[in-house]
Amino acid sequence: MTMLLWFPTPYPDELLYSVFARYHVRSGNTSPKMTTEELFGKRTIRSVWDLPANLNTLLSRMGPYWDADNLIFNHTMYSYYAAFLLPKQEDQVKKSMMDDKGSTIHTRIGVSASNVKTKTNLWVCSDCIKEDMDTYGETYWHRIHQAPGVFICPKHETILEETAVSTKTENQHEYVIATPFIERKRMNLDGLQKEELQLLLKIAQITESLLTNRHLQTQDNTVREKYVELLKQKGFASPNGFVKRDKLYQSFTSKFSDRCLELLQSPVLFEETNWLTMIFQKHRKSFHPIRHILVMLFLETDLNHLFNKEQYHPFGKGPWLCLNVACPNYHKPVVTSLTITRCYDTGKPVGTFRCDCGFVFSRRGPDKNSNDRYRIGTIKEYGKVWKDKLTELVNEGYSLTDISKELQADRATIKKYAAELGLKVPWKLPKIEKENQEDPLERYEAQLAERKNKWLELQKLYPEKSKTELRKMAPDVYAFLYRHDRDWLNKYSPSKKRIQPSKQRVNWDKRDEEILKMVKEAVRTWDLGAEKPTRITKTAIGKKINHLSLLEKKGDKLPKTMNYISQVEESLESFQMRRVEFVIEKLKQEGQPIIEWQIYKKAGLRPNVSNKVKRFISLKIVDLNTV
Repeated sequence: MTMLLWFPTPYPDELLYSVFARYHVRSGNTSPKMTTEELFGKRTIRSVWDLPANLNTLLSRMGPYWDADNLIFNHTMYSYYAAFLLPKQEDQVKKSMMDDKGSTIHTRIGVSASNVKTKTNLWVCSDCIKEDMDTYGETYWHRIHQAPGVFICPKHETILEETAVSTKTENQHEYVIATPFIERKRMNLDGLQKEELQLLLKIAQITESLLTNRHLQTQDNTVREKYVELLKQKGFASPNGFVKRDKLYQSFTSKFSDRCLELLQSPVLFEETNWLTMIFQKHRKSFHPIRHILVMLFLETDLNHLFNKEQYHPFGKGPWLCLNVACPNYHKPVVTSLTITRCYDTGKPVGTFRCDCGFVFSRRGPDKNSNDRYRIGTIKEYGKVWKDKLTELVNEGYSLTDISKELQADRATIKKYAAELGLKVPWKLPKIEKENQEDPLERYEAQLAERKNKWLELQKLYPEKSKTELRKMAPDVYAFLYRHDRDWLNKYSPSKKRIQPSKQRVNWDKRDEEILKMVKEAVRTWDLGAEKPTRITKTAIGKKINHLSLLEKKGDKLPKTMNYISQVEESLESFQMRRVEFVIEKLKQEGQPIIEWQIYKKAGLRPNVSNKVKRFISLKIVDLNTV
């Protein structure tokens, strides 16, 4: 077996296909089949970009220093798909990638039959290209940019560009290298609203997390069980796990626009065979990661929660303590009814506890220590046992102060309930307006209708005000509608208006002086305290002073600053020579011998650097040896 004499070191998040392409160019092979034969020992292997096979053969030719898991998890799309596969499936896919069973991989993960199709061409980020060139002197194909549904770079938050390099089967015997000058066009997202763009950015960020972590299900339906748990907490499923489809679909489609769902190839139709229905059933088939990501965003959860073996118990595991001082089971774990909601202001969980004695209380979580079990935030209902105890104490002639201490309630509360119960007491009772004994459901519907009318009246009185401004004017009305009928509130609220930028004039001469001062200070202290030097470029300067956008978009209005930057900006050769000087100085300080190959290695230089840099290194060594 012929061993490879060398193999490119993969860059962060680089596709293995991209590494093969760089090998192909550097090896000087005139045909991709020659490269395939050198890598795999035969010419018939396809250059699959996402989930390549025959890795055992490749590793046997690369030598003992290369790790299979490193290649699979960090340089293919395996970790993106495997996270949501059943354990048996992900094992089979990994085995197929190691062996020569490449034809079965896409069928096993469900991509072949999925309505979510992979990108037909390779994609790039213009900012990543610039950064790659500054850091490595070349660019490469990033995994994150190729994932379905990713149209925004999670690192730079810039819209991606589609290249002319096809990933179709007929092109899988080629190796195309990424270059800064590759033909490409920017994805058109101009028609999307700010919220829709934010959704696409979140999807890109979660996708990146999938690619950079090793999330795997430990048993069948781990993820599905977490989904059902969250559906119960949010009222989209019954305690038995029966999904309330009407409510679920209505809320899901109000959260995600049809336009976004179409773009993500995940439209929602109210039918038994739709993906949104089936993803909450026992998983006997694969669902595309995009659809899992959408469900995660809808349920406001994350990957760590989904793949954590422990269930989420913000108030500990039940049963919980009854905190009704009048109850015979006071401070005993007898409460089995707990409803968890989210606090509107903080987003933290709020638990509502109901004891069989009728006592209902809530508190904001999560509980941080054992003492929190005894804490009451709000008492929502005192219940029959507590009221009976109040009646008993009043009839026995206890004073208001004693009763207040006994029942652990303030005097006003004791007076209120004594009046409601019609008790004869020696103290003055508040006046209680007799309310119509309405059915609780009727009372709730009346309150909802009243607040809806108030919300509509506000809009008639102040047609120019935004939803946020109206909310500040009537926070109680807004909060009630938000909690009890959010869909109606969203539908009958003012639509968002585009904020017109202010037309304030900027004193660009003054701004130029200010930015110039910041740039000079940044350059003066450039590598101060750094472990290794970094190249001085306009992009690096902009990031350091936190004004990159200003330099890129308004550079023509900052002539002094841009002139100074052009003077101090380093060419690649200048930077490489400065790195050489840095390494030599460090070796001298450490008392180590200064050898040419060591300078190349520690300065991160490749043998194919320019002749100017090579001559510089040679002269430096000569100077040191003649001292």
